Amino acid sequence: MVISRTPLRISFVGGGTDIPDFADLHGGAIVSTAIDKWIHVIVAPRFEGDIRVSYSRTEIVSKAQEVEHELVREALRLTGIPRGVDVVTLADVPSHGTGLGSSSAVTVGLLNALYAYQGRFRSAGQLAEDASRIEIEELRKPIGRQDQYAAAGGGFNLIEFVKGGGVRVEPIVSPQGTLEVLHRSLMLFFLGTTRSASDVLDDQRARIRSGSTVDTLITMRELAYEFRDALTNGDVSALGPLLTRNWELKRSLADGVSNAAIDQFYERARDAGATGGKLLGAGAGGFLLFFVPPASQDAVRKAIGNSLREFPFHFANRGSQIVLMESPHAN
Repeated sequence: MVISRTPLRISFVGGGTDIPDFADLHGGAIVSTAIDKWIHVIVAPRFEGDIRVSYSRTEIVSKAQEVEHELVREALRLTGIPRGVDVVTLADVPSHGTGLGSSSAVTVGLLNALYAYQGRFRSAGQLAEDASRIEIEELRKPIGRQDQYAAAGGGFNLIEFVKGGGVRVEPIVSPQGTLEVLHRSLMLFFLGTTRSASDVLDDQRARIRSGSTVDTLITMRELAYEFRDALTNGDVSALGPLLTRNWELKRSLADGVSNAAIDQFYERARDAGATGGKLLGAGAGGFLLFFVPPASQDAVRKAIGNSLREFPFHFANRGSQIVLMESPHAN
């Protein structure tokens, strides 16, 4: 039996500049951190010789190509496992539509566990590339590559997407205590709904191809460097306004990024003392992130009321890892 553990992530600024239609021509950059919310994947031999896949439902099929869960099917195909396994995925949050990169974390975790089950090692970069290939090239999802790299490598990083292809991951180095101050200033709330990112991202990609959002995305790319520089200089107070600038730009990228309910919660938090914030992910659901000085956090909780669930978290230094590996012949 093999168990992998893969972190979810929070993306602060620059999201959308990793979409290949933009990044391959102009270069992209985002700042994100892994967090201590996880996707666990269990892979074990199956006596019956077929395949059982358990997630929100259970599938039992005779061979890998019959699996309906597309991420599991493609991960089995890529790693060369045709049958004879049980695959179980367990998530700390819904496995899609949260804005925390959960779908890509599932893909990375699946690949890591399936490779390890065969005694094969893949580096964080290789796992991220394999996951990107499955999601973007094989399944044609209209997404970028930030989530795969965040999940595979973990940590708090500037991730750059190089013109013409390629990815660079730069861990952000800041004065002692800076990330602790940042963490104490962040509040995360679950909207109670998830959504499919595909429609919003399809619209966003169409606008990139038409050229109508290129200037906006270039500005968002530069915000990633501003955010990195503020952290490097220990200037935590600058980060709230940068989140707000990123959110205002993101709202213009496609229809459906926000809605009246989200806008109302956002304004309540700002009026109560949040200096910045954004919706995580493509839009329309998932999680709201706010930068709130600790002295104002109770006021923000009161302003939000019981309508949204606060979601505590910590930053995570580790990316996808194998946390259990047992020989089938062990006593």
